[in-house]
Amino acid sequence: MKLQRYKEKFAVLQKEYIRSKQADGILAWDWRAITPRKASYERATLVGMVSARTNELLCSPEMTVTLDKLYEHIEELDKVTAACVRLMKRENERKRKIPGHFFSEFAVLQGESESAWEQAKRTDDWELYKPHLKNMFEYTRRMIDLWGYEGSPYNALLGNCEEGMTTDILDRLFAEVRDGIVPLIKKVQHSKITVDDSFCRYAYPVEGQRKMAQMILKYIGFDLERGLIAESEHPYTCSFGLNDVRLTTHYYPNNFLSALFSTLHEGGHGIYEQSYATGLEGTVAGAGLYSGMHESVARFWENIVGRSSAFWQFFLEPLQTIFPEQLKGVTPGEMYRAVNKSGLSYTRIGADELTYNLHIMLRYELERDVFEGKVDIDKLPQLWNEKMESYLGLTPPNGTLGILQDIQWSMAQFGYFPAYALGNIYNAQYTDILKKELGFDKLVAAGDFKTILNWKSDRLYQYGMLRSPEQTLIEITGKPASGSFLVDHLTKKFSTLYRL
Repeated sequence: MKLQRYKEKFAVLQKEYIRSKQADGILAWDWRAITPRKASYERATLVGMVSARTNELLCSPEMTVTLDKLYEHIEELDKVTAACVRLMKRENERKRKIPGHFFSEFAVLQGESESAWEQAKRTDDWELYKPHLKNMFEYTRRMIDLWGYEGSPYNALLGNCEEGMTTDILDRLFAEVRDGIVPLIKKVQHSKITVDDSFCRYAYPVEGQRKMAQMILKYIGFDLERGLIAESEHPYTCSFGLNDVRLTTHYYPNNFLSALFSTLHEGGHGIYEQSYATGLEGTVAGAGLYSGMHESVARFWENIVGRSSAFWQFFLEPLQTIFPEQLKGVTPGEMYRAVNKSGLSYTRIGADELTYNLHIMLRYELERDVFEGKVDIDKLPQLWNEKMESYLGLTPPNGTLGILQDIQWSMAQFGYFPAYALGNIYNAQYTDILKKELGFDKLVAAGDFKTILNWKSDRLYQYGMLRSPEQTLIEITGKPASGSFLVDHLTKKFSTLYRL
């Protein structure tokens, strides 16, 4: 068969695979966002069936042969087709090592695990959750062994989430950040500066917060005609193409900042998924780039924009029209200090920008050590608390504020937590360039997010998955990843805020 015939065959197979994957994702979104609790098992079973079908399409003999033939001539392919072949062949080889029945079985157990986690978190019941978590670790370890790995078994998971990432690289980056921020955190804790954020804890009606979320998304450039925002226990984003990107958030009546920043965060993910070049639509390269870079764009809108003084010069007045009583008399400067108030938090999502990365390092180390056989799952709650005490001087009073707080492990999203800290590292590095090239503060204070969007689209968004994370960072900044930019950003910001 001539090369052109294989290209045509690949186009058909890729389209069928993507459609099945989208159906799988839509079912999963429905299951997490709107499915009645008592229907959870039935929906998880359906998700498992469609997931198995998606896997069959990816691993079919026809797809395998087509990918192999095209890969032999990858230098002769156009840029987009070559990237898609490379990405799908990598996934095809991984998935073919796993027995077909394994995926549907795993998807059902995953659904049960997630439902058990929701109940366990509400009731502080580790024993209810533990057997499901053991299933997630056990099944994932079986997949790692089938995939094969070099060095740490955890590298198989890191590489799946962030191409080219290893524990050696991660340990170096995290050490750079940890060594730089731990002394800074201690100085902030001993600062005599006090911040009044009491107005942030007044009652903020949920209906008003929904209006706030819609307003935020419109301002920062998320297209609500090509996307929507719903509610779930844990905020997240999923995409089914340029014209169907779905976000969720969670509203707390006495903590409107949680929804505000989760909306900025998920909106950042959503903008990325709405912004790759139209020539990539309908291909596997038409998506945001891996987890670390994806988290970087979310962290950009959440932290660099949303926690900037310039943002509150712009956004406070519109927000006061929604919450006039709660925010009466509050100034942009007071709000800026309030949203950047540094303190110790039991929860990752409640952590401030300065301490957040230590929460990630804790989770990374526990995950890594479980898969390396150094930690028994039964001891995870104890080890979690010990690390919290060691890193932050806090011991969670219960599991809900400790090991039960995050959804990711219940979904077997192992290897993903490091992406949140990698996102901060990447974000600080390319934002350093952005701020040198654009009048960032003036643009944000004027609500001119379009200029910023255009810069990010030109440098990052439009390429989808055509480049690796390392290539992308070098293209934008001229340097490989370094933790020094994040340390510099945090040092400058918090030294000024707390007059260190």
